[in-house]
Amino acid sequence: MHENYLKLNDSKTEFFVANTPHHRRTMVPVSLRVGDTHISPSETIRNLGVIFDSTMSMSAQVKSLCSSLTYQLRNITRLRRFLDYDTCHLVVRALVLSRLDYGNGLLLGCNSIDIRRLQRIQNWAAKLVCMAPKYDYATPYLRQLHWLSVDDRITSKIMVLVYKCMDSSAPPHLTECLTTYKSVDRRNFSYNAPRVWNKLPSAVRGACSLATFKKSLKTQLFPL
Repeated sequence: MHENYLKLNDSKTEFFVANTPHHRRTMVPVSLRVGDTHISPSETIRNLGVIFDSTMSMSAQVKSLCSSLTYQLRNITRLRRFLDYDTCHLVVRALVLSRLDYGNGLLLGCNSIDIRRLQRIQNWAAKLVCMAPKYDYATPYLRQLHWLSVDDRITSKIMVLVYKCMDSSAPPHLTECLTTYKSVDRRNFSYNAPRVWNKLPSAVRGACSLATFKKSLKTQLFPL
């Protein structure tokens, strides 16, 4: 850092200890010293726009994301009568779907309650674009817009990463997760990725290019 003229900001440095609720009760208190500042572990930290909590449940990220997207959707709702279908669709994709997709691979295997919270946000967005009544079922509108569900969007993201690993175009640290099994954690990439990949038809897995794979994957995941 010194060679690049960089300096740590002691007061803004954060860290957290990831463990289970059971082990937290028996954990010895720890602290970190940066310069002259002693830092205690935080319950949550933010890295590249994603919030991680000390139990790695990703609930804090989902809560923050739902709050932010609710704000965006309320603003779009106020303007909906001034927007045509295509413009509203574009705005929702830019402000809502892009946020739902950012870092969503980290949500694989997380609590189903959190997934349902995100699905309600997507349902609201779909009905807003289609100007559907508030209490209508969202499934027909998701199909009309050709949007995958939140759970399937997560699966799609992971499968694209697996395809890149098989094609030797992924970062080495991801490829290594698929060549050597090192963990029994069911939320780990090395556990979930092969499990979902092996469920895909051989015709999808054997796609000749990434673009073809993405197209075949969406067709496979999209409900008929």
